[in-house]
Amino acid sequence: MKDKYNIEMEDISSFPLEQSKDFLFWEDISYQELLEQVLKNLDDDQAHIFCRVVRSGSPFQLKETLYRIKHN
Repeated sequence: MKDKYNIEMEDISSFPLEQSKDFLFWEDISYQELLEQVLKNLDDDQAHIFCRVVRSGSPFQLKETLYRIKHN
């Protein structure tokens, strides 16, 4: 994914992703859903930070929802 300046963000599209409201119960979310429901609503700086944090293996919280790469 690229920002409005055509700068490539950390690629998380190949990873299985999940989301949680309470950090106990996690449910799958596809990259496409994440892109359409979450990332498109973030400004470029927030999207860069989101992708960088998630790609590092850490969860990222937006409002009441946490997102992370799915752990096996």
